[in-house]
Amino acid sequence: MAENQIQVITKQAAEVTKNVSTIRGDIVNAINENNNSLQNCIAAGEDLLAQSETMTDELDAQIASFIKKASATKKAMNERRKGVTQVFDLVKSGFTKMEGFLDSKSEESIVYKLQKKRDEYAAHKIELQRKEEEERKRKARIEAEKIQLHDDVISICNQIVNEKTSEALDRLSEKFRLMTLDNAEVVKKEIYEFSTEIKIGTYLSERKPSVPQELDSEEARKIMNAAYHEVNDQLTKSYADSVSSAKQDILDTFDSKIAELQEQKRLEEERKEAERKAKEAKDAAEKKAAEEAAKKAEEEKKKREEELKAAEKVAEEERQKKAEEEKKKREEEEKLRKANAQTQNLFDQTPSVSAPVKAKVSHHIEIDAPEGFLAIIQMWWTHEGSNMTLEELNKKLGFMVKTCEKLKNKDDVSVIDQNVRYVEDIVAK
Repeated sequence: MAENQIQVITKQAAEVTKNVSTIRGDIVNAINENNNSLQNCIAAGEDLLAQSETMTDELDAQIASFIKKASATKKAMNERRKGVTQVFDLVKSGFTKMEGFLDSKSEESIVYKLQKKRDEYAAHKIELQRKEEEERKRKARIEAEKIQLHDDVISICNQIVNEKTSEALDRLSEKFRLMTLDNAEVVKKEIYEFSTEIKIGTYLSERKPSVPQELDSEEARKIMNAAYHEVNDQLTKSYADSVSSAKQDILDTFDSKIAELQEQKRLEEERKEAERKAKEAKDAAEKKAAEEAAKKAEEEKKKREEELKAAEKVAEEERQKKAEEEKKKREEEEKLRKANAQTQNLFDQTPSVSAPVKAKVSHHIEIDAPEGFLAIIQMWWTHEGSNMTLEELNKKLGFMVKTCEKLKNKDDVSVIDQNVRYVEDIVAK
C-alpha cells in the first residue's frame, strides 16, 4: 500500500516537473488578467456607489446587474487561479501523503502501529502490577485476620476468666456473709470444697469469635486451638490462685466469725433475759434497771455487729484488691502480647518487588448513547466554557449558532432566553 502511494507521489512530481517551464508564464498571465478584471469591476462599482446617495428604480436595476457581473468576474478570476494552484496542490498532496507514513496519529502509519503495540504492552504490565498488588494486599489482609482471630480468642479467654473469677469470689463472699451458728459447719465444708478448677474451653465453645470469609475454616480452627492452648494453663492457674486465695482468707477468719456469732447470741440472750426481768420487776427501780441493762445489751450488740461488719468489709476489700491486681496483670500481659504481635506483623509484610512500569496512564472517553453528550457539554461548560469570552465562545460554538439560525429561518423555531436575540438580515434579490 505504501509503495502504491509513493508511486502516485512520484507521478505527481513528474507532472509538476513536466510543466515547470510554462508555470511561470501562466502565473504572470493569471495575475495580470485578474488584476485588470478587478480594477475595472471596482471602478464600475465605485461609480454606482457614488450615485447611490439617491436611489431610484433604474439605479437599483443597474446595481443588481453589476452584482451579477461582479459574481461572474469573480468566477472567471477563480478559474484562472485554479489552473496555477492545482499544480501546487498536487505537490502539497504528495508531500502530505509521504509525511502521513510517519504520522503517529494516522492508523496506517508504522509509527502509530508500533506505538499502539507499546501502549498495549504497558497496559498489560500495569494490569499485572495491579493484580500483584491486589494479591499482596489480600495476603497481608489474611495475615492480619489470622493475628486478629488469634488475639480475639485470647481476649475472650481472658474475659471468661475475669468473669468467672468475679462470680466465684461473689459466691464465696455471699456464703460467708449468710453464715449462722446453725449452718456454720455446712458453710465451712462448702467453702473448703469450693472448686478452684475452670474449664475455659467449655465456655469458649459458646463464645467463639466470627471467622473472616477469606480465612479457610480448617486453618481458622487451628489458629483458635493454638491461641486457646497458648493461654489455657496460665489462665487456669490464675483462676485457681484467685479462688484459693479467697477461700483461704475466708477460712482464716472463720473462727473469729464463729466467735462473733456466738457473742451476738450471748448478747441476744442477755437482752432477752433483761427484758424478761424488766417485765417481772414490780417496782419502778427494778424496771428502770432492767431497761438500762437491756439498753446496754442492745448497744453492746450493735457495737459488736459494727465491728464484725467492719472486719468483713476489710476482708472483702482485700479479696477484691487481689482480684483486681490479678485482672490488671492479665490485661498488661495481653497488651504486651498484642504489641509484640503487631510489631512482628509489620516485619512479616513483604513489599512487592516487581519493577515499576514506565508508562503514562491516561483516560479517554467512549460514549455509548447520544444522551451522554449532554453530560459532556455540561462538564465542559462548568470547567472551561463559563470562563471564556463571548468572542472565544463564538469561535468555538459558532456551528451551534448556525444550526439555531437555520431552525429559525426554516421552521420558525426560536431560542427563548433573555441573553439571545434575533436580528433581521434583509438581502435584496
